[in-house]
Amino acid sequence: MIDGVTMQIAGREMVIPPLNLKQLKKLGPKLNQIPAGPATVMPTEEQLGNILELIHSALSRNYPDLTLDEVEDMIDLGNMVKVIQAVMGISGLVSAKAGERVPGSQPTGVSSTDTLQPQQVGLGEK
Repeated sequence: MIDGVTMQIAGREMVIPPLNLKQLKKLGPKLNQIPAGPATVMPTEEQLGNILELIHSALSRNYPDLTLDEVEDMIDLGNMVKVIQAVMGISGLVSAKAGERVPGSQPTGVSSTDTLQPQQVGLGEK
């Protein structure tokens, strides 16, 4: 089991480890589609897909048999923001408190249009 953040997800205690570099490389282009803070409107279908992929990628390090479909059933509007913040925080992409970006990056708002930009977290093309 890889160290991480322990959370109750769908009645199950799970350890969310940080993303590894291979996962960051793969997900980098999709990070800009993930809301940075609490949403004031419903995420788009594309954003929801990217959120599920992010969460599944992290969880799959400790739970390799967990499917994307199972993650989709486990994540709901009550736990989605907390789980995203846990993944991003433990991975060092945002501080674990309230979705704040790491020092030196752009400040976070609460609008659903705010997203994590790859260049703000050191990912993406230059």
